[in-house]
Amino acid sequence: MTKKLMMMFVLAFGLVAAVMADVKLVNVGSNLPKLDELKANISKYEQQAPFDGVMIMLGSSSDVFNPAAFTDGQKNEMRAAGEVYKKIPFKKWTYNFLGVLADQNRPLWFNDDYWKNVTANWTTAAQLAKSCGMVGICLDPEGYGVYPVESFWRSESCIEGKGNLLNGGGPQPADPLHSQAQYIAEARKRGKQIGDAIFAVFPEMVLWSFYFWSFNGADLMGAFCNGLLEAMPPKARLIDGDEWSGYTAQNAAAYERMKERNETGCGLLDEALKAKHMQQGGFAPAFYMDAYAFAANNDCLKPTIDSVENRVEYFAQNFEAALSKATGGHIWIYGEQLTWWPAEGGSVVDWETLLPGIHKV
Repeated sequence: MTKKLMMMFVLAFGLVAAVMADVKLVNVGSNLPKLDELKANISKYEQQAPFDGVMIMLGSSSDVFNPAAFTDGQKNEMRAAGEVYKKIPFKKWTYNFLGVLADQNRPLWFNDDYWKNVTANWTTAAQLAKSCGMVGICLDPEGYGVYPVESFWRSESCIEGKGNLLNGGGPQPADPLHSQAQYIAEARKRGKQIGDAIFAVFPEMVLWSFYFWSFNGADLMGAFCNGLLEAMPPKARLIDGDEWSGYTAQNAAAYERMKERNETGCGLLDEALKAKHMQQGGFAPAFYMDAYAFAANNDCLKPTIDSVENRVEYFAQNFEAALSKATGGHIWIYGEQLTWWPAEGGSVVDWETLLPGIHKV
């Protein structure tokens, strides 16, 4: 958490925040600056935007669950991007994560060759994040173009063929050969396989996902997390972003519920791993800026937002509540339509212009 942002909240609204000095603020969104933009403008961005770090992808190869291992050409592209990143003179934005995806490739849980390639991809990502001096890796596990987006991570969807493939491709093929128990055991085995590989090269990694345990009750994700947690060395952490719950949180009670759910792994945590989870797991609350700013998106916050007179103050109240419950080291803020810094010539409105006081004292 930046002191500047907290001082704005306290001074502007008289809030008595439960300040946790080690909680960072991380920028995520579809308008994140590219590498060349960061290199050219980092001093301006750090001055204008109230962040401690950013999630960034390096190169065009970010799908770590792709059935094919990254080629030498793809790895060289990623390393070259890493060299550009390392030359950016960050001063404030030092709590940074390498972004990776699950994207549109359904995990082949019982295919050893597939998992050999996926493990190689994850290892490449871990090596890159480590070499760049990043805090860790951020995973987006949603199968975009596959509905429901968590279907890859549900045993029911895999066994019964539920969930539609992208581009109107019809349902996933059913699997009559494996039981739910076999799927869960295999998912845990693969989580440990990935964990053993990535923590070997980056033992102090913070592994954060937009969803881990919180992924809509997805039992295979829960099993995968148990495997990751089982493999984790003492300095590593496993952080759940609980994305949708954060986007729809309307009061302090909502953040308390998220924290409590995280402590049980949303009911999916192996009780034998509970002590380790309490020490090395955690919850990083999410905020969706568009929901505070635009009518088309603020269904996330209804009915409460309908009676809100000052949306910046409402954001500040929720932020204070999130800060007091964050156990994962950071809070992340996602935005789609605007940026946190004015565009050259004022051609694009930024969040501060639309919501005065959102990040300035």
